[in-house]
Amino acid sequence: MIQPGGKAAIEIEFNEKVHGLGGDTLWLSLNDDATPAEAEQLKQLLERLGHRLTVTNVRS
Repeated sequence: MIQPGGKAAIEIEFNEKVHGLGGDTLWLSLNDDATPAEAEQLKQLLERLGHRLTVTNVRS
């Protein structure tokens, strides 16, 4: 995935279950030399192995 600005990144969209973040997006920016293909590989790995993303101190 390419984030606004043209850098390779992973996009994480929060669902409505996260109070104060529902519908918001977090961009995990990758190194400048990361390719879109590498970003896709990382995304697939996170989807397969990731269990939970913990967010603390969220203010609405």
